[in-house]
Amino acid sequence: MKRRTSAAVIERNRPVLKRIQELKEEHPFWGYRKVWAHLVYIDQMVINKKRVYNLMKQNNLLVKPAHDNIEEESSSDNVMVEFVSS
Repeated sequence: MKRRTSAAVIERNRPVLKRIQELKEEHPFWGYRKVWAHLVYIDQMVINKKRVYNLMKQNNLLVKPAHDNIEEESSSDNVMVEFVSS
């Protein structure tokens, strides 16, 4: 069961969320780490990565992870090497 977010927290998050949405419009493929870095180092905000992640998650702003289509090696492809002592 999730706890309800208080009105004070919602109000405190409002300007941060607005800025995150602006950044996502400019850079739609940025994830929460890059957004956080921009907020901290460029916008000079004091904000936690978890807070950025949670705000982005709650508002469906996270980037979907890219899945590489790399096939796993099958067991028949493994090569066995034997060492012979002389």
